[in-house]
Amino acid sequence: MHILIVEDDPVQAQAVAGVLSRHDFIVSVVNDGEAAIRFLQAESVDAVVLDWHLPGISGIEVLGWIREGVGAEYGVLFLTSRVQELDVVRALEAGADDYLAKPFRSDELVARVQALVRRIVRHANDKVVRAGEYVLDPRARTITLRDTDIALTTKEFQLAATLFNNFGKILSRDLLAMTAWGRELGAQSRSLDTHIYRIRQKLKLRPENGVRLTSVYTAGYRLEAAVPLDSDNE
Repeated sequence: MHILIVEDDPVQAQAVAGVLSRHDFIVSVVNDGEAAIRFLQAESVDAVVLDWHLPGISGIEVLGWIREGVGAEYGVLFLTSRVQELDVVRALEAGADDYLAKPFRSDELVARVQALVRRIVRHANDKVVRAGEYVLDPRARTITLRDTDIALTTKEFQLAATLFNNFGKILSRDLLAMTAWGRELGAQSRSLDTHIYRIRQKLKLRPENGVRLTSVYTAGYRLEAAVPLDSDNE
C-alpha cells in the first residue's frame, strides 16, 4: 500500500516514514501543501498522513483540495499537535477520516493506517458506474456488458468493482488484495494475478469494449479507457 506523508518537520517525517516502512508500506514524503497537491495530481496513493501546520497551503486546505477538487476516495489521517476538540471536529467535518495527536505511538499509528485503508476499501462508491460498454451496479452486485449480465464470484466482483470505481487510477496490489481477501497477500502468492486473469477473460476487458486492464510494473493494475481497434484501418 502506498502512503503519502505530508510533514514539514524532517525529523517527524523520518519517524513516521520509518514506522510505516517497517510494516511494508510504500512511503513517499513531501514537506509542504503545494508539493502534496502536485504529488497527488501525478501519483496514485492509498492513504495520506497529513500534518495541519504546513508552509504556504495548510493541511486543512490540502484536505479541502483532496475532497472537493478531485473527489479522491483514499483515506486521510491527520497527524498533528493540534488536539483541541474544536480542531478535531473541524478536521473531521472537512473530510478527514481519522485524527491522531503528536507525539504518536508507533503501534497505534500503524493500526490506524491499516484500519483506514480497510475502511476505504469497504466503503467503495455505491453509485452506478458506466465505462465503455459496461455498467456496474454495486447495490445489485452486477456487471453487464451490452445489457448482458456477467457471472462473477464474490472475490471477482469485489476486485472488478474496485477497478471500475477507480477508473483510470493505478491500484496497488496490496489494496486490491485487501479488497477481496481483507488482508495483504504474500509476495509469492499468485492468487491476485489468477483472479485478475479471470476477470479480464470473463468481462472481455478489451479495446473493442471501450476499456483495457493493464498491469503497471511494480505498481499494480489500472482499468482505463481504450479506443476500439479499427479492423478496416480507416
